Amino acid sequence: MTQTLRQNDPGLYQRRRDALVAELGRPVLVFGMGSALGAGSKSHGALRYLTGWDGHESASLLVLTQTGARLICASPFMVPLAAETLPELDPVYLPPDRWAGLIRDHIPAGTVELIGLDELPMGIARHLHPVIREDDTASAVLDRMRVIKEPAALELHRAGAAICDAIFARLPSVLTVGASVADAQRDLESFAVSQGADACRMWLTIRPQADRPRYWPEETQGFVGAGDQVLVGIALTVDGHWAHGIRMGAVGQMRPDHARLLDIVAVCLRAGLDHARPGLPLTDLVDAMEDTFRAGTLSLDRHDLQRFRFGHGLGMSYEDPILTDAFVQSFGVKAPAKRPDGAGGILAPGMVLELHPNLFLPGVGGAALGEMVIIGETGAETPITTPLTPILFGSDY
Repeated sequence: MTQTLRQNDPGLYQRRRDALVAELGRPVLVFGMGSALGAGSKSHGALRYLTGWDGHESASLLVLTQTGARLICASPFMVPLAAETLPELDPVYLPPDRWAGLIRDHIPAGTVELIGLDELPMGIARHLHPVIREDDTASAVLDRMRVIKEPAALELHRAGAAICDAIFARLPSVLTVGASVADAQRDLESFAVSQGADACRMWLTIRPQADRPRYWPEETQGFVGAGDQVLVGIALTVDGHWAHGIRMGAVGQMRPDHARLLDIVAVCLRAGLDHARPGLPLTDLVDAMEDTFRAGTLSLDRHDLQRFRFGHGLGMSYEDPILTDAFVQSFGVKAPAKRPDGAGGILAPGMVLELHPNLFLPGVGGAALGEMVIIGETGAETPITTPLTPILFGSDY
């Protein structure tokens, strides 16, 4: 069983809290939903980064001052676990209509900046309105702290990558001709948990022409058929630290037009990996991928071509702050938002990225490859070891 961050470095969460308060010079509140929202929650990553706490389906609030910290739980059923695992935070259950009173016990006067305001439910916001204010300063400080991962955190990302490898190795045994795609998805996600993942969400697109990432049971109905494209995306956490990988293949021999799409994204990914070096602006990496993609798709009919962003940061949020800003989301939009100048900053050792170039061409098919990247002292480490070459499925191949 993989050790938790608290076991690997018992004082790390306290040092993170102390560093945040020292830089701010004032109290701060940190709101977070639990991990039940999976990749959809940003607030969970911020709260967990400072505490290690997972409220699962419930909301929590950290009151952080120069003299200490207190965790408030919105669910009474979460307090026994919090008291057992986080005694230093003196966890307490309070319904949200009483949160403001406890905050005043620790911070008697003035309003306090709240990290996680974007995901604060309106019902809780009404009760906290007298004591909170909107100010992005504390969030920006915390985001900068989260960009560089400590050695113990990097080991958990590597542990997640190893589970991704184990899932990829299991694929041929479950994706046989005639197998239910939905059953295979459930099998693989359960297998990930058996290997040490907190939770796993996969997308499985197994169709004659891959059309988009397919995540949910109503999207993955059907059976593995000869000639199908196979696109497999894995997103999982180990002690809250995200790991992510994408591989593709075919049931039988891959069609030449599908192999061509795979080659486009493979060349694009290599361009990104070649620029994954400390000291380079992250936008240089993104631009290299974009330039390669444009060159590779010049001869295609791009009118209806779809793609999603070519990467994002990884950490205790699936889309970790700052690094993700360099990758503009383009799936399902006519005109992607303009990338802010200087987005993503300069690559440095300890940063973790996911690079996943992709395309979906109606009438032809799709392609995607995804690689975790840890920026080291001299270059990139790719902790998922499964080759990027096509995986061929089917009992006769």
